[in-house]
Amino acid sequence: MKNIVKSIGLITLICFSFFYTEKVIDVVNEQDDIMIKIKEVKDNYKIDSVDATISENTIVTGINGREVDIEKSYQNMKQIGIFNENYFIYKEVPPKNKLEDNYDKYIINGNLTKKYISLIFIINSDRDLENILNNIDSKVNLNLFIDYEVLLNNLDKLKKTNYNIYSYGKGGKYDNDILKLSNNVIERNFNKSLYCIEKENNALKVCSNNKMHTIKGIYLSNAYNEIKKVINKNNIIVINNDYKNIKEFDYLINYINSKGYKIESLENLLSENLA
Repeated sequence: MKNIVKSIGLITLICFSFFYTEKVIDVVNEQDDIMIKIKEVKDNYKIDSVDATISENTIVTGINGREVDIEKSYQNMKQIGIFNENYFIYKEVPPKNKLEDNYDKYIINGNLTKKYISLIFIINSDRDLENILNNIDSKVNLNLFIDYEVLLNNLDKLKKTNYNIYSYGKGGKYDNDILKLSNNVIERNFNKSLYCIEKENNALKVCSNNKMHTIKGIYLSNAYNEIKKVINKNNIIVINNDYKNIKEFDYLINYINSKGYKIESLENLLSENLA
């Protein structure tokens, strides 16, 4: 019994010693000139997060902020022995109303402070896909929402492209079984299957149940002419897959680039990470 009491006492003493030593180190660090300087200027390097904008059942994505990680920055500078803002280490601060908490909302825009645009084509048939493959540079960062049967029929062709592939259900409709099958094929062969798209097919409920976001972009029938009216207001563009839009696609790309926008995947466009 005495041995047990001695052991408990010894363990308690050791724990207290560690605790006391750590507190002493904390006090010493707080008085260090490097730590004092870091705390003096840290707010100068802070970037506030931008909260997502929610209106009824729609959402526009926010962006993370950042702040100085005081302890890591201190340890980083302590190694060189001087204060130097180039050795700051930052941590990102997430916005309120994050995307991951809002699967039940339609995404209608990425945050417009990013100079990104995502271009989407909906592929309902092999002919739709051939129209894209034969006339658009495979290196363009397109987002294709593809019918499940078309996807299966054209895997090898799609693997040769730089396109981002997402499910368009089957026959333009989503259900749990088809979505799981599509996602399995997409994630084995292409990219994360993060998104559905709404086009009069009630995608939101099915996709939110599967922890996927539903896109509701702006549809352009005459893409090259209409882009000029929306480029500063909308950055998720769904292009009608017809002869005229495909023929004028290079002009569309050139116009977008001339306005300082970069054509990006939906995943990058909608990321809440700082650019």
